[in-house]
Amino acid sequence: MKNFFFTSLLLLCLNISAQEYYWTSYNFNVDSEDVEIVTKLTNDYFSSENSKADGVSVYLFQNHFHDSSLSSSHEIVFAGTYEAMGNQYSQGENTSWDLYLTKLGQYTKRFSAAAGRSLHSFGVPGSHPVQNLFWLKVKDAAQFASGFKKYNEKYNPADRRVTLGQFRLGRSPLGESHYVLIGVDDFKTAMNPGLYRQSNPAAKEAWGKYMDDIDGNVELIRTSTRVMLGKW
Repeated sequence: MKNFFFTSLLLLCLNISAQEYYWTSYNFNVDSEDVEIVTKLTNDYFSSENSKADGVSVYLFQNHFHDSSLSSSHEIVFAGTYEAMGNQYSQGENTSWDLYLTKLGQYTKRFSAAAGRSLHSFGVPGSHPVQNLFWLKVKDAAQFASGFKKYNEKYNPADRRVTLGQFRLGRSPLGESHYVLIGVDDFKTAMNPGLYRQSNPAAKEAWGKYMDDIDGNVELIRTSTRVMLGKW
């Protein structure tokens, strides 16, 4: 992908581990009056033939809830297998792509970019429009991942998507190493994504044990919520 100048973070089979993926994320700012234009430009481009490599999914998000240091309004995320993402970034000259970026640059301001990969995912990918992101600093990654997998492969509800992933490139000065993404269908669920445990004593007990096991191993760096505006 040549001259991708606007940029961010982050970020992308019921209750079973899905195929894991790599992702790149580009955050940028859009004035409210230009959001519809940016959405249309993005939809027009990625709905066209040969706009992305086979096996790559593209998402446009609005960053809804976030702290003041994450001051970008929107995000484009590319996600796919290692091979598919390699193909996406090896397409060579592309006049249509360059034209899309030129048009987009008239309505956006660059912010940041990042890349990483998922480690364990449960639920249907790309199916839930509201996503909570928890940025974490993890000391013992293997212990954290083992507990995450053990809990979610048994207790993650069928109507949500949960992913543990790792930041690789574009980390902030806050020092985050991992993230947990929870995708749900509405803001009501997003405001209390663990509510399902209240009616499931076994899940509640398992969650308490998991929290005890990772105590001192995981530091919460930041939380944010984004809303999917489009996917291709």
